[in-house]
Amino acid sequence: MIMRKDDLSTKEYKRTDRIYQKDSNWYFSIRQGAVFGPYESRKNAQKSLESFVSILKAQQ
Repeated sequence: MIMRKDDLSTKEYKRTDRIYQKDSNWYFSIRQGAVFGPYESRKNAQKSLESFVSILKAQQ
């Protein structure tokens, strides 16, 4: 079970793959519904997603 530190209840959250391929391009999506891409490879999409998360964490 995945819980956020501020959750009071024991809800179960399913994690979906944020990186996906459409046609020959790769994309990643975030919880708010925004989609980023296209990227030439899954590896490039993964690197961009990691950079995005790092930026968000630094802003907290």
